[in-house]
Amino acid sequence: MPPAEGDKLFYGHVTLLKDNGIYILETMNTGPVLRDGVNEFMFVLGQARIKGSVQAMINPVALY
Repeated sequence: MPPAEGDKLFYGHVTLLKDNGIYILETMNTGPVLRDGVNEFMFVLGQARIKGSVQAMINPVALY
């Protein structure tokens, strides 16, 4: 759902995710991987199957 004309609330999310496909992973916890002594891993993020959304539940995976 696009923002109302002139409404800039959460506009960063719209610009990054909806317009450019850039996910915002601000709450990802890598602490358990670091505690296991891992300092390099392959990061995989499946694309959400919701068109036009700026917020969705995702399941990031670290393969090491």
